[in-house]
Amino acid sequence: MKIDLIKDSKKLIVLFLGYGFDKSSISHLELGDYGLLVVSDYSDLRFDGGILANKDIYLISWSMGVWAANLALQNTPLKVAIAINGTPFGIDEKYGIKKDIFYKSISEFDFESFKKLCFLGINKQKFQNFTFNQNAKIEIINLYKNAILPCQNHILWDRAYVSKRDLIFDNRAVLAYFNDKAKIINAPHFAFFNFKSFGEIVEI
Repeated sequence: MKIDLIKDSKKLIVLFLGYGFDKSSISHLELGDYGLLVVSDYSDLRFDGGILANKDIYLISWSMGVWAANLALQNTPLKVAIAINGTPFGIDEKYGIKKDIFYKSISEFDFESFKKLCFLGINKQKFQNFTFNQNAKIEIINLYKNAILPCQNHILWDRAYVSKRDLIFDNRAVLAYFNDKAKIINAPHFAFFNFKSFGEIVEI
């Protein structure tokens, strides 16, 4: 996993992004008195949690980042844990993206179409300066190989945001898993434009 420490602070937002995205996608969000560590690129699933020692961790995870956070932080104390358009199971017939649908995104790989679905209904000018993983196919293959394996949830989740217009991660699966912890928002799969600050997401 790629780790970018944007700002160090005792109160540390740890953000696990979704497949293909990087830190450029959340630069519009105000930090306030929080620090920020961004995790992306799941081509390699090794995670060095040493940087989290003696921090108050506020977890935000999005899409397949929810699965990755559950894998990486299973023994890490968290102040708050927020999931956005994803579940700890990633690829799952009941609580995730169905295996055959995920595999189709590899066999018919089209990253540009994937991005369009992520930003459905959002003005292109808002994301025209975003950068993405240049090795996106390697990343998605590695996600598939690992996320199809049986897993358990290791995190006590406080809230899940679920987008009405999500065409990537089946929002019915997210709602079924999180139940009364879910809050529905009017957004596509990429939901971060619905917020102005990180505090707005974690201060539940």
